[in-house]
Amino acid sequence: MRIHLTATGLRQAVRSALAGPQMLAFLPALCLAAYWLGGEALLVLCALTLPVLYALTGSFAPGLTSVQVGSRKLPELGKTARDFLEIARHNGQTAACLQIAIPELKDVAHRCGADAAQQSRDLLAARLRSTLRDSDYVFQSGETRFIILIAPGFRLRLDSLIDLGKRLRATAEMPLSLGGASHDLTVSIGIASSLTLGRNATAEKWLSCAEDALNDAQAAGAGSTRLWSERLARQHKSRRNLQHEFEAALDTTQVHAHFQPQVHLETGAIIGVEAFARWEHPTRGVLSASSFLPFVQDGGHMMRLGRAMFLQSVSALLAWDDAGLDVKTVSVNLSETELRDPELPKRIAHDLERCGLPAHRIVFDIPVKVLSARGDEIIRRTLDGLGELGCGLDLEGVSSAGCDIALLQHCPITRLKLDRTLMHDAGTSDAARQALHAILGIAERLDLPSVATGVETVAEHGVLRELGAVYAQGALFAPPADIRETTRWLTERQNPKRTSKPKHIRSIK
Repeated sequence: MRIHLTATGLRQAVRSALAGPQMLAFLPALCLAAYWLGGEALLVLCALTLPVLYALTGSFAPGLTSVQVGSRKLPELGKTARDFLEIARHNGQTAACLQIAIPELKDVAHRCGADAAQQSRDLLAARLRSTLRDSDYVFQSGETRFIILIAPGFRLRLDSLIDLGKRLRATAEMPLSLGGASHDLTVSIGIASSLTLGRNATAEKWLSCAEDALNDAQAAGAGSTRLWSERLARQHKSRRNLQHEFEAALDTTQVHAHFQPQVHLETGAIIGVEAFARWEHPTRGVLSASSFLPFVQDGGHMMRLGRAMFLQSVSALLAWDDAGLDVKTVSVNLSETELRDPELPKRIAHDLERCGLPAHRIVFDIPVKVLSARGDEIIRRTLDGLGELGCGLDLEGVSSAGCDIALLQHCPITRLKLDRTLMHDAGTSDAARQALHAILGIAERLDLPSVATGVETVAEHGVLRELGAVYAQGALFAPPADIRETTRWLTERQNPKRTSKPKHIRSIK
């Protein structure tokens, strides 16, 4: 038995050595040495012996080109990356690492369960492999990411890698069919070529650069691709510095709510305001949420940020009441993280009771993607709890791209907020105009008011009025501004003869 195990182990070791990527560099050298030492006879013997050795060790059997890993530091991923880099440098070739994120896979896990999510990941890994060469590797990394290592080659220029990214995107973004339903996917890609790294760069550095490129792609928006470069590295260093400063910014009240009015299109009356998070950085100026939300989510600060925006919004509403200004509601964004907090309705009810503010004057903006996650028991209870409390619930980001109308009938949604994309080209494109008209018609049939967001031009304003829209917000009326500027704007609109003197703002702590 011991002899059998030893022989099996030796066979596996030889097979592993022959199948490793280092053979790409070793085989040509072996053949050249055979010719130098023994001439054509030894070269022929080498050519005949190697295939036999491969056959005896089973190296011609199909190998796995996909490995599921939980971390990019696991041995399988790290060893392959080190081997590829070494071969590329030895032969003057180029290798590449592509990292892919498909965020909808997390939604699949919430809605359909862990088994369906893993089935989806396996299917996507197979799709990606079908676009690659046999010598390339695909790794699953966590719930939503894949890491692809492209074997060294002489023609892997940057434009070739971009084309490869396009092919991978087209393959991965084909809708998934699970449980009789179709699930649309969006793909973000980060690419790091060994050509742009220094000769002393490690495999860990290479993988980290691809991850930085992917993070930059995600920050740019779904469906983006980014290539790693020294410039991108400097941007990431700056972003990491901001990330470290953000927690202190929350403690020192540098993060403030800015408010944008919502108006009645026919009369121009103010029906409410929406709160936007802004970071008033001491050296960089006012930063919009898109500048810091990615690392707020990664750092686990969404609950603190949401809480700060809610309390500042309530304080602003109380201040406008004291000033005699007519602001009926304030809208505050709720993240999916906050909606998964089962204590949220109880906490909101306590805050409103403490300050004597009726619940119907607070409106929470719910991301449209959360509507499809309503099957999640915690989210369902949170939405129902807020609705029973009397708070308004706006469904934010409604567009022609995706909104399950059937689910709207079973959710306590009180208003639709039309995405900026619906306004784009509505004045010049019949298709865009028809899409906007269709969404407005659906809202009317469901007896749900709607607010058009991102209105920037007089032409868009005219199209909205012509199609029967009632409420809107956007830079055409007023951009988001801090409490003082918003108070001044409201005073000038509602009391034009009165000088704006903002009163003391009552705070809720």
